[in-house]
Amino acid sequence: MNLQSPGALLWLIPLAGTILALYLMKMRRRRLVVPAVFLWPERQDEVRANALFQRLRFSWLLLLQLLAALAIVLVLARPQLLQRGLAGKVTAIVVDTSSSMGASDVVPNRFGAARKAVADMIEAAAPSDRLALIEAGPTPRVVFPLSSDPVAQRRGLEQMKRYDAESDVGEALRLASSLVGTTQGGTILLLSDGAFEPIQDFVPGKAKVVFMQVGSKSENVAVQALGSSEGPQGKLLYCGLKNFGSQPARVRLTILADGRAMDSTDAALDAQGTWGKTLRVPRETKVFEARIEQGGGFLQSDDVAYHVNEPGAVLRVLLVGPGDFFTERALVLDPRVTLDRATSLPTSEALGAGGPSNYDVVVFSGTAEKPCKAKGVLTLGRAGDSSPVKVTGKYAKPASFVPTHDDLVRGVRFDGVYVDTGERVRPVGSGRIVLDSDKGPIIVASSGARRQVYTSFAPLESDFPLSVGFPIFIANALDFLAPRALGANLAVSPARSQVLPWPTDGTVVIAGPAGFSAQAESRDGRLTVKGLDRVGVYTVGRGKGAKRLLAGLRSDAESNIAPRSVVQLGGEQVARLASPVRFADFWRPILLLLLAILAVEWWLYGRLS
Repeated sequence: MNLQSPGALLWLIPLAGTILALYLMKMRRRRLVVPAVFLWPERQDEVRANALFQRLRFSWLLLLQLLAALAIVLVLARPQLLQRGLAGKVTAIVVDTSSSMGASDVVPNRFGAARKAVADMIEAAAPSDRLALIEAGPTPRVVFPLSSDPVAQRRGLEQMKRYDAESDVGEALRLASSLVGTTQGGTILLLSDGAFEPIQDFVPGKAKVVFMQVGSKSENVAVQALGSSEGPQGKLLYCGLKNFGSQPARVRLTILADGRAMDSTDAALDAQGTWGKTLRVPRETKVFEARIEQGGGFLQSDDVAYHVNEPGAVLRVLLVGPGDFFTERALVLDPRVTLDRATSLPTSEALGAGGPSNYDVVVFSGTAEKPCKAKGVLTLGRAGDSSPVKVTGKYAKPASFVPTHDDLVRGVRFDGVYVDTGERVRPVGSGRIVLDSDKGPIIVASSGARRQVYTSFAPLESDFPLSVGFPIFIANALDFLAPRALGANLAVSPARSQVLPWPTDGTVVIAGPAGFSAQAESRDGRLTVKGLDRVGVYTVGRGKGAKRLLAGLRSDAESNIAPRSVVQLGGEQVARLASPVRFADFWRPILLLLLAILAVEWWLYGRLS
């Protein structure tokens, strides 16, 4: 027990002293005239009271009054007791909802245990406590803001879900800091297994950070690799497994070709060991699937992997530049894209270097375009010698845009787009203007042996990347630069939006694993598919033009489910806490006890009178 105002206990001395003095002092007598002394009964206690101070004798009234005085003083001292379930009066709870939180080493799984812990905190909260809940998923969101409404909090908790993907815990913590970081005594409570990279750019402000670890075991085997290649012996498929546990494991691996089992193997893996197998497969197979049937450990989402072997399934793209988050995000929205990044053009990709290019498209963002071997080049903002334009100067803040009917700007609206500065250019060679303005050409494209798209402004020099039209423009540019029909099967990452070319506008039905069903609207030849949060096969559309999206998890960070007892947050190590605790006020029960004592004292005084 802790006393918030221990000095109040000193009031017990004058209170108890006053009560005792009243019992020790002599009684004040009242004169009465009686006709005979023998009519007055003999009262020995009254004789004693004639003295200045009488001897203190036991009295139930005295005891009850002293207890009442003690209770009053304790209430004034504000006693506090340790209480589990909350760590402060203002708390932002961050729950990790990544794939590793689906591990079943606790019942029902780590995510379920975290949800139960949050539910217990809501039940234990005092009326004056304010709680907020943040879902740390691929895109963090506030489940419910700071409030003292347990009904709304429980309703929001029921809507929180887990994803078969990596989570952005750092952004979730920064979001929590914005809610409680300026509050003195605020708390940021993280519920996670710690399976994430160290977070550097995080400042909690005035809030205290508490880490509550979820999970207990590390046993897990994942399908780490699945791919095919052409060899002297024909088409070869390679499958690799990795044991992330601390104990040896034995698993049953089944490989399927277009849904039919073609190989089943018992694999033995040492602790932290790997295992691989290569086998000859039919060239005409479109989809390969590797599935761990037995012995996969506590995490199931990495027990399956897909490999698509058909034209249009993979588009290899290289992003060259110092770093452009908006362009990178728009590129990965296309399910065909396998993206690599480089700060400058590799010498092996320069024009004139031996051999074919390793990429279908090279994107230059924030750096000048260089001649390269790729058949498709997208240049954002800085032209080079091989660009389809010649730079004549600079422009600033164009007032109007004039789009053409080119497919590159189909479905893209430029109304309200702001551009700060850009290059004033004129087309050369086979370059054609796709988007014009009052300050000159904005987008120029050229066709031929090498296809090129050039924009006269960089993404970070405008607010165009913040509009819904930017990813559509990037998808249109990829279609133009690498004209390849979209395959019927596409390997995608879970919990990531996908932008698909779609021939007709209207409502498209999406079906998936575990009864998943949703609808999406196709507009201007593009369909944005969301909500693919679980590993499995999703069917987009119906009939002959339907597409299958094969969502598989390949992440060593998520497959390594060993709980961490210490996490790195903002450059500091935060150790786990079994359960968050705080000092809670305990004066209310004492106040109720005081009322009970006074009631008994009043009843006893009435009986003695």
